[in-house]
Formats: sequence, structure tokens, C-alpha cells
Amino acid sequence: QLQLPAGLRRVLRSFKKYQTYIHNTFSYPGLTNGPIEGINNKIKVLKRTAYGYRNYSHFRDRILLMTRLYVPQTNKKDQATTYAA
Repeated sequence: QLQLPAGLRRVLRSFKKYQTYIHNTFSYPGLTNGPIEGINNKIKVLKRTAYGYRNYSHFRDRILLMTRLYVPQTNKKDQATTYAA
């Protein structure tokens, strides 16, 4: 029986363990977590440059303003203003 090196066995175990996720990556090539990673990076930069917020609510509001997650959007149908969640 062929003995594989320990490193290669580890790689093969990882492939088996994450086989479904790897398959999904190739099945849905247009999907990416890039936008989420970008938002996370903006939040980390804000935390570094803000030197701490005393109030979590103010920190959250600043994140929403900075990432433009709370931008008024108008609905052409009834001209009502809605907010992104």
C-alpha cells in the first residue's frame, strides 16, 4: 500500500471535509463575499481612526453613515422614502 506524506494526507482530508463548499464555489461562480469583506475593512479602519466610541449607538450610526447602508431610497411608484436595512 502506498504511503502518502503527512502534508499531502492533510490536504486530502481538507478537500474531503470542504468538498461541498468547494463544489458550490464552482457551481455559482458569480457569487463572492468581496462586498462584505469591503464593509468589514471599512469598519476596522473606522475603529482604528476613531480612538474608541463611548456609546455603541454612536459607533453603529457612524458605521451606517460611512458605509452608506442608511441611504434614503425613493420608490418611484409612490414617492415614499425608504431606508436600506
